[in-house]
Amino acid sequence: MFQMRKKLFAILVLFCITGFARGQEINFSRVQDMTIWYNQSLTTEKDNVLRMNYRSVRYGGDIAYNSVAALFSTPLLSKEARTRTNSGYFSLSAGAASDKTNDGILNNSLGMLGISYAVPIGGHNTYLGVGFQGQYYQSNLNVAGVANAFGDQFNNYGPIEGVPSADRLANGWSYGHFNINTGVSLFSNGETEKWYVGGSVMQVNEPYSYKVKADSTRLKATIGFQGGYRYKTKTDDEVGIFASMSWQGPAYRHYFDLSYTKAIPGSDASVGLGLGYRYDDALVPNLEIRYQKLIIAVLYDVNISSINAAGIDRDGIELSLRLDF
Repeated sequence: MFQMRKKLFAILVLFCITGFARGQEINFSRVQDMTIWYNQSLTTEKDNVLRMNYRSVRYGGDIAYNSVAALFSTPLLSKEARTRTNSGYFSLSAGAASDKTNDGILNNSLGMLGISYAVPIGGHNTYLGVGFQGQYYQSNLNVAGVANAFGDQFNNYGPIEGVPSADRLANGWSYGHFNINTGVSLFSNGETEKWYVGGSVMQVNEPYSYKVKADSTRLKATIGFQGGYRYKTKTDDEVGIFASMSWQGPAYRHYFDLSYTKAIPGSDASVGLGLGYRYDDALVPNLEIRYQKLIIAVLYDVNISSINAAGIDRDGIELSLRLDF
């Protein structure tokens, strides 16, 4: 009975967490590397960039889900054109992400294709960007291993054997839909200072999230704001501050991060420390190692949310890789 209750609790928690993922939120803390997920226009590099993330979250030491994502972006420029300053350029992006429980109860997946264009404005390598993005989101539920998962399979005497659930979330339930997203931004790629600000609207088409086509099953559009600033010193040390904020109806998710990276003299390597804050949820200390154009980061969630008041412990670890080439 205790194991069954834990699995039922897992279903409840996971639907609460991943429900907002339909708003393009994949819950990764390296927002400075994953900006394109939230705003396609923030393709600020004239290099090929590969980003990969893995995050594992555990509740009460037993219940966990894992998230993975891969994102690739490339400018539509020749190698010579990439070195020009103050020149406009198109970029293409493609990505995939997945949230999955350890025992496979819930599996959400997301595929994305996007295009953006950046046009120079003024000097100092400053650009105005606009981007459009298409996504396909798919969610699947599998409770084959959870006995008596839903309430209509019970009566006053206990579980009713052989009676299928009438709950719409019964085993095998799944749905999929397309999202259309758009965004605009301003960004600058100076030698010592880099910054960006952007705004986005996701689920512009407000797709239906269930087979029943009703106003109650439409997804609300997600309004997002992104911002970041980096400063590089004469010794190649770097200080950065980043923010990603989003609102979808009554739901919201805001993340802020402060980082400092120290260059190792006489080498192409550096080591960085940072502290993130997911609003009303967690503190996220992090460590990163850079070598040439490779960045590897490790982050750890320290839960500060009200879930602790319910006697439920939660923690999470995240690994991130970024390669520019």
